[in-house]
Amino acid sequence: MNGSVMVRAVALAVILLDTVLLALTEVAWLSVRIGTVPFPVSALVAAVTTPLLVRAADRLRPGTRIALVPLVVWLLVVVVTGLWSPAGPGMFPQDWRGLLLVAAGLLPGTWVASRPVGRVRATSSS
Repeated sequence: MNGSVMVRAVALAVILLDTVLLALTEVAWLSVRIGTVPFPVSALVAAVTTPLLVRAADRLRPGTRIALVPLVVWLLVVVVTGLWSPAGPGMFPQDWRGLLLVAAGLLPGTWVASRPVGRVRATSSS
């Protein structure tokens, strides 16, 4: 393994660790209330951070599907922790907030993954 590949692998590992930690935090914050009103601030956090994670992964290897890896990891962590826990039912509230969190993370992240990072340099053939 050369240095560049090692740096990319470490960077991807850091991005995926950040993805897992953000997903766990967002599911935990899903039950936040202000008085009696649900305040799903975690959906806003997901809508902002998931596209950033996807873009960061895409910059490691532009033009590949590596950008989808943080999105898939985020979805798996959110769904598993939201629907299942060792004590019984998961952490998703029994209302619209779970669906809002999934949509707020997936839709912007998918949109960013479908966009190119930048111009692809054409190689000159001699």
